[in-house]
Amino acid sequence: MSKARKFKIILWILICVMAAAVVGFFLYIVLNGIHTSFKAEKKPVKTPVPDPTAIIETATPEATETETPTETPEAAETPEPTPGETPTPEPVTFSDINLAAVGDVIIYTSMWQSAKAYGKGEYDFSEITQYVKDIAEGADLAVFNFEDTCAGEDVGYSAYPSFNAPDNILTTMRNSGFKVSLYANNHTYDKGHNGFMRTQQVMKDNDLTVYGTRTSESEKSYGVYDVKGVKIGFLNYTYESGSSQGDATKKYLNGIPVDSGDVPLIDSFHSSRLDSFYDEVRSRTTELKADGADVIIVFIHWGEEYKEQANNEQRDIAQNLCNIGVNALIGMHPHVVQPVDTYVSYDGRNRMICFYSLGNFASAQNRTTFQENYDYAWLTENELMAKLTIRKYSTGEALVISADYEPLWSHRYSQNARIITNIIPLRKALESDEANAQYGLLNTSFGVTHATAAKEYIDAQVGPGIAAFNAGVVLPR
Repeated sequence: MSKARKFKIILWILICVMAAAVVGFFLYIVLNGIHTSFKAEKKPVKTPVPDPTAIIETATPEATETETPTETPEAAETPEPTPGETPTPEPVTFSDINLAAVGDVIIYTSMWQSAKAYGKGEYDFSEITQYVKDIAEGADLAVFNFEDTCAGEDVGYSAYPSFNAPDNILTTMRNSGFKVSLYANNHTYDKGHNGFMRTQQVMKDNDLTVYGTRTSESEKSYGVYDVKGVKIGFLNYTYESGSSQGDATKKYLNGIPVDSGDVPLIDSFHSSRLDSFYDEVRSRTTELKADGADVIIVFIHWGEEYKEQANNEQRDIAQNLCNIGVNALIGMHPHVVQPVDTYVSYDGRNRMICFYSLGNFASAQNRTTFQENYDYAWLTENELMAKLTIRKYSTGEALVISADYEPLWSHRYSQNARIITNIIPLRKALESDEANAQYGLLNTSFGVTHATAAKEYIDAQVGPGIAAFNAGVVLPR
């Protein structure tokens, strides 16, 4: 065999051996991988047991603006709340009180003479108020204006133009259900310093609360009156007469100069100093509210005598007091009944009822005593009792929720050699023939006729204004 042939045979054998080795290695790899995978599927996986003492920190993923919660197809039922789980809010409650106010008490000579005869030597004025006593007593608080003095018998009882009445007139008013006496008016100083001081003492002796005046600068002439938990802030002012020429250190009432020491003891205003008047009312209103006043009522002696309508100054004053926050304004002095208006403050936050004038209450003014001025004389017999219902809520809110009025008429006539004065509640007295007799209207030939005319006039004067105020009342929700 030749060498070339042998070389070829050996080379071929080597090639075959190498090919077999490559194929064997490939088969080993494949078969070993299959075996390992099979063993892995059969072998159980051991779950590591966590260390109970180890603290696992969990990162809270930051929410993105695009993430929205996934709604569960079937929402789980919300469990019923258990009783007491949500506290029940306290129900809002309220209290109502009724205030009644009448006009001027001015005692003329014929009246105290008749009272002395009626009381058989003692001055008994109860005949004047006998028919309205139950109405005053029925109010939670009744107020009157005392346009007179009780300077004492030794000074001498007198009437116009300088009044001085027996003390028992104030006793009668207190016994007739009235608890508050207003004393800032143009006749307060008719008997000078002594009469001014003594009158206030007689009021206090009769358990009457006095507003508008005081006996010393250490006292207050205004204040808060608590009526069954409803607190009323009281202010009482009178106009000044005479010429003080804008000087606040001087004061004239009924043309009488007030002693310098008494000037700060009488609450008054002058047309030339209205800004200072408003400043004082604003300051006192703030003080009264700080003292707990729920509503503020101002009683004011103003206007023109015997005029059926209010004047422009009255309207300007009323608007300014409303802007300050006064809730009710009740006026006296004109001696006739004037209409009722509603004012709204410029900022719209306050609404105020205004009775411009209640007219007289106990007085001798009538168509007989004013014969020479008959055109307005009969108007002085017409009188008004203003009525306010004030409500205070458990939330602390308070307001005048309604207004009303009692039309009154002064029935004066002569009987058994004396002049009798009866104040007649017209609604009751004109209900029937029996009521006419019960309230003494049949004691005169003109009783029913004049009483009917008086009621018609008063209803026309104040009825629309009262209705308008009530229609606009908005109660808190």
